[in-house]
Amino acid sequence: MTALTPAVATAVDALREHFAGKPVEVTPDGAGGAFVIVNDIEVGPSYTPSTTWLGFQVSAAYPSADVYPHYTGKLTRTDGQPHGPAIQQVDWQNRPAMQLSRRSNGWRAGIDNAALKAEKVITWLVTQ
Repeated sequence: MTALTPAVATAVDALREHFAGKPVEVTPDGAGGAFVIVNDIEVGPSYTPSTTWLGFQVSAAYPSADVYPHYTGKLTRTDGQPHGPAIQQVDWQNRPAMQLSRRSNGWRAGIDNAALKAEKVITWLVTQ
């Protein structure tokens, strides 16, 4: 198995620091990247459950490549409305999940990072 690239290892360290106090699971993808799951993410009262996990892959091409897409545990809207078109039910890493399609068309290597992107996706989800 291929070890994490230095940039991916740095991203993982930054994610652990950004989400300090939350369990962060990291599984090498075998190509220099990693699958990351951050647990205990608060998504607020608009969803059941109100706490879930957030998962994504930091590819070996990082930081030149966007971190996309992101996944959460299966969520239901408390207002009974369907999820919007940017959210769909899938399986990810052998678990039921919701795929959150939030591509960063203006991804800027060296400025944007995996932790910032994760935080933006969480903020977007909470406001849906």
